[in-house]
Amino acid sequence: MGSGWTEIGAVKLGEVNTRVTPAEGGWRLDGEKFYSTGALYADWIDVFARRSDTASDVIALVSTQQTGVVREDDWDGFGQRLTGSGTTRFTGARVETEHVYDFAQRFRYQTAFYQHVLLATLAGIGLAVERDAAQGVKHRSRMYSHGNAAVPRDDAQVLQVVGQISSWAWATRAAVLQAAESLQQAYVAHVSDDEALIARRNQLAEVEAAQAQVIASDWIPRAATELFNALGASDTRTRLALDRHWRNARTVASHNPVIYKARNIGNWLVNGEAPTFIWQIGNGEKTAG
Repeated sequence: MGSGWTEIGAVKLGEVNTRVTPAEGGWRLDGEKFYSTGALYADWIDVFARRSDTASDVIALVSTQQTGVVREDDWDGFGQRLTGSGTTRFTGARVETEHVYDFAQRFRYQTAFYQHVLLATLAGIGLAVERDAAQGVKHRSRMYSHGNAAVPRDDAQVLQVVGQISSWAWATRAAVLQAAESLQQAYVAHVSDDEALIARRNQLAEVEAAQAQVIASDWIPRAATELFNALGASDTRTRLALDRHWRNARTVASHNPVIYKARNIGNWLVNGEAPTFIWQIGNGEKTAG
């Protein structure tokens, strides 16, 4: 399953250019998406679009096994290079009648659920950094003359760096697991008839996902940088590709701007304002003055 939600280029904030049009025996899909994560490998793509007849927003599930769907391997981000997050074009792509869903009818904890995929990825990167730090120090024999021991694995300052990396990774995993529990509670409430409970659980799931994002977006890139304080210049060699941890973490952390998530948390705690559940990105209009 691939993603087809975001558009770039001449799209105004709050608008969507991709259209689904009623056609004989189903729908016709036309438009272009970028950041199509996973679409390059997918059998199906989940596409955010607008109906041409009613102007209502929908989600269309479209098969990639047709000539009307063209996927390009043009993702050029410095991280997450294998996610296939490039361009997907739809030209008269066929969508089955039952595969168009009213966006307003989506499950209400959707945003927190999607964010959790990114959180789990950051937690996994943290584990990889912890592993590479520990193993790198354990097997390293080269030592500086002004160090604190004969080998790095006995140097208290180097061990402190590894311990700090591990603590950041551990705390991130703990935060992600807590957010997952909150997400589970939102799912449980989702099937109840208690509207107040549903609203409360969905708000908490969104807030805790945001809290975990604030932590993970800071600590995991920091851990990926601190890794090199435990190792040495020789570990910057391309063949080791240890820079991938920072590049991947920074790329994932750039999704869904963390500064607005922190603001939502504060506004929820201080003013009781519900967090932002749905947002879009596009070209805004500069105000006068």
